[in-house]
Amino acid sequence: MKKLIMFLTGLILLALTGMSIYLAGNIFDAGTNQTIYPFFFQPNNLSSQRPGTPQTPEDLGDSDFMDLLVRKYITDYFYAAPDTENIAIRTSKQSALSRMSSPAVFEEWLNNESAVIQKLAEAKSLRTVQVIDKIFQPNGSKYWVVNYELKTWEKPNDFSVVPTVKRGTMYMDITYKMGMRTDVDIETLHKYLEEGGDPAAVFDFFVQKIIQG
Repeated sequence: MKKLIMFLTGLILLALTGMSIYLAGNIFDAGTNQTIYPFFFQPNNLSSQRPGTPQTPEDLGDSDFMDLLVRKYITDYFYAAPDTENIAIRTSKQSALSRMSSPAVFEEWLNNESAVIQKLAEAKSLRTVQVIDKIFQPNGSKYWVVNYELKTWEKPNDFSVVPTVKRGTMYMDITYKMGMRTDVDIETLHKYLEEGGDPAAVFDFFVQKIIQG
């Protein structure tokens, strides 16, 4: 009797298994199976790591594109990273700041602000930069007015310390024309970019003079 019950139970389980396979086959049609490939959008400074087609200078417009270049310039002028190698690269004559500045402006930066950045780097401090208003050029003036804010974290790895905040104004004499530089051969610009040069330095943007407010 016990063997008969076990036999009938086995048949029932076998039948249930067959029904399950049949139902699964009807629900999931392997012939129409579709595969989903996930993509993760990663905001990044590199255009290859951003979704969508990068905007051209013409898409942005003349004034907005210049605004971006000014913000880039101000950031390079003031930011400090806890890395002495970083400031060593920025003080090079091949740096973006050097290429975007007149010799007098870059020399002034080397003698003043770069020394401050060097001390911050040696102390493992961090300083960020933000342009806090839209840049503008007063009527009848050749200088663009740029208001900025600096935040400096003096002690590394201590988030309990409130950063030091400083605001200032720069009056910048800028030569700017939409497009890439024309005083350098196009092949030289291509080589510069292929070797990892900063793209901001290939545009026709040049800071002739700076007055600190």
